[in-house]
Amino acid sequence: MVQALAHVKPLRNFFLRQSHRNLYVEISKRKKRKKNLHDKDKKNKAPQRLSNLVLAFGELIRKIWSNRRLKHSVDPQRLVQEISVASQKRFGARRAEMGEQLAWFLHQLHVGLGGTSKRSSIVHEIFQGDISVTTRSRKVIESDKKQEDTDDRLGSDDEEDEDVDERNKTENPHATIIEEKTVDTRYLQLTLEIPEKPLFKDDDGGLVIPQEPLVNVLRKFDGVTFSDALNGSTRRYKLKRLPPYLILHLQRFTSNRYTREKNPTIVAFPVKNFDLSSYVEKKREQPPPPTKAEIEQMSVSELKKTLQKYNHDDLGRNVVEKDELITIVTDFCVKSLPDLLAHKYNLVANITHASNDNNRGEGDPLEDGSYKCHVQHQSQWYEMQDLHVQETMPQLIGLSESYVLIFERKGGKLS
Repeated sequence: MVQALAHVKPLRNFFLRQSHRNLYVEISKRKKRKKNLHDKDKKNKAPQRLSNLVLAFGELIRKIWSNRRLKHSVDPQRLVQEISVASQKRFGARRAEMGEQLAWFLHQLHVGLGGTSKRSSIVHEIFQGDISVTTRSRKVIESDKKQEDTDDRLGSDDEEDEDVDERNKTENPHATIIEEKTVDTRYLQLTLEIPEKPLFKDDDGGLVIPQEPLVNVLRKFDGVTFSDALNGSTRRYKLKRLPPYLILHLQRFTSNRYTREKNPTIVAFPVKNFDLSSYVEKKREQPPPPTKAEIEQMSVSELKKTLQKYNHDDLGRNVVEKDELITIVTDFCVKSLPDLLAHKYNLVANITHASNDNNRGEGDPLEDGSYKCHVQHQSQWYEMQDLHVQETMPQLIGLSESYVLIFERKGGKLS
């Protein structure tokens, strides 16, 4: 988990800029319109002290990326202790499900950095996206005992209708209607259920592990398919906004009161140019990006507004010359912007859970297996397990028992 998060560039750079002397974080308030004259006398909130978990994680990140260390290994003991204390020994020394631990850890980082449900942090800026959830449920309603505006005279047609209604009420005293409710919410990671597939044996007696493409597993978030929920209702998910870094949690383990089972199905996915455009809600009447000829006719203020429109105003923040600014905007609109609008992602880290073939089907599959992490440094992919590091090929990454995937949006961020 630490190796995967250490290769998320914005998160890594945030903690590299910090120091062990930085024990507090400034709480920035949102700018609001003043309601009365007394609001201007209010003081800003005092800096908040960083949590021990944040301090331990920041120290470990700086040690991992330090070029002045004599030892080639780093001891994560302090972070393990802080995780154990903060989680009341739920996580830490014992092996836990990585998807649940990562979700808990990101929330603790957000809170430890001064974030709340209304105040953002570096964690939410990197991993948070928007999603629309439609819940469809059946609601039972009682039939009315009497209908209004009926003719109760003897021999009338309404008298016969009342007899039919009474018989229907006796057979079906309660009627049901389908009720839909849509709520917009946010997420830090998307949890995907892997379909169950049977295992077969080959000619040599070994097990043949089935495969499933990631696009099939992502049907849960296509905005059309309804999936079952715990309370008997069904839900439909539609992604409204994708974050700069997308975390996918492939739910491999299912537990009950007695046992825990693992789904070993291999989920195949692309390492580069993973297109998620079909899963994101399309904005109405979105104007096309400016062409090279249109950029050359823009003024300095219009050039900076173009970068600001796509949340890349930092590219031209310290630029003074117009010709240099035109070059920057042209390169951004030609090279990076098409990938941003297409919602294409590249893999940054892949956490896998390798099963123990000798104990397959016996004991706890979570405890018997082991975690590995695939990360890319420069142009080479590496496979890491504790102190063991070896080179690997990107073609083999998509064929492993992936558990947690972290993708990076091509070209930067876009909201």
